[in-house]
Amino acid sequence: MQKGSLLHIIRGSRGHKTIQAPNKVFLGNSNLFAILCAKPDIGALRESFIISQLLTEHQVHYHNQGDFLVDEKAVIEVGGKSKESKQIAGLNNVYLAIDDIESGYGNAIPLWLFGFLY
Repeated sequence: MQKGSLLHIIRGSRGHKTIQAPNKVFLGNSNLFAILCAKPDIGALRESFIISQLLTEHQVHYHNQGDFLVDEKAVIEVGGKSKESKQIAGLNNVYLAIDDIESGYGNAIPLWLFGFLY
């Protein structure tokens, strides 16, 4: 299913926790939520969307503080307009991928902009 892009399996980054932590599984296309779920979880929908966009050109792992570690360089935390950066405070190269905003500010990037990566 992963080779057919129906699912994306995200593993932890390198180290001993990789073996202990389970993989995360995301739908390969966020539009599949409309078919498979009567009322999809908005968080899973957002994360599935950003994964489908990032995996076209980047290496993505999940992160223990943020949502995703991209190319072993940047941490991305995905959320809605009210998302705060408390969870990722103290980390370097951290970005918030925020839904329901039109333009970015500081380290917050509108979620829709990730659609241009595809």
